[in-house]
Amino acid sequence: MNCQRCNGLAVIDDTLVVQTGSSSEVHAWRCVNCGMIVDEVIRRNQQVPLRRKASGDSKFRQYGNEAA
Repeated sequence: MNCQRCNGLAVIDDTLVVQTGSSSEVHAWRCVNCGMIVDEVIRRNQQVPLRRKASGDSKFRQYGNEAA
């Protein structure tokens, strides 16, 4: 796979993420050249069209079941 940013070589990167009291494994693509990481959440958010809040002009993306 090629990197979206620099068109360099992207490889599968399995990382163990440790947060407060729990750990989880993250499967992502990491660019060997520039270091850009793309996981499933990033990929989904790139496909979601931007929506506007009713009261303002700010943009936000969906993260799981909550707005970010």
